[in-house]
Amino acid sequence: MDQVRKRKSAADRKAEIVDTVIYLSARMGPDRVTTQHLADAVGVTQPAIFRHFGTKAEIWDAVSARIVADVESIAHGAGSSVEGLRTYISRYVELVMSRPALPTILHSLELLSENTALRERFYAMHESRMGFITEILEQGQQSRNIRESLDTNQLSNVVLSSLHGLTLEWTLKGQDFDLEARASDLADTLVNMIKA
Repeated sequence: MDQVRKRKSAADRKAEIVDTVIYLSARMGPDRVTTQHLADAVGVTQPAIFRHFGTKAEIWDAVSARIVADVESIAHGAGSSVEGLRTYISRYVELVMSRPALPTILHSLELLSENTALRERFYAMHESRMGFITEILEQGQQSRNIRESLDTNQLSNVVLSSLHGLTLEWTLKGQDFDLEARASDLADTLVNMIKA
């Protein structure tokens, strides 16, 4: 008996295209993903891709919206003070492990230089993350778990820079070390540096 191939709804196909861009970006780098690569991986023609997204920039707009939503979702319920910081670091690393292309997409100079809207969206996300971590650290200072003499804005920059550096190293080294263990060590180091 022949199996009838079920057509996907437009929303499902668009989500599949976005997921596939992220997957391919991890394998070949975001700058090298073409619409032909995408069509081949999804199992459709290039015109079918363009029926869902008018341009490649629109595809990347949808990808960036997904990434921002994923990154912002890990902040919810993370907690406050030292434990909130540990939770946030752990959740971000889990997200990167589930989406290994994340560091390269966020740091692709070619991709960001060619797409102002993408760059602005990622910068707004960065500012939001900075604000969230600053708030966690300020709560830690109020509860006297974190030294009050520390500048929380500068400290949140150190936290994010350290986290980005670690995940980018993991990517550049071909994911050949235990990212969760290294992230736990990073959290321990940061907490030991800042605790009251």
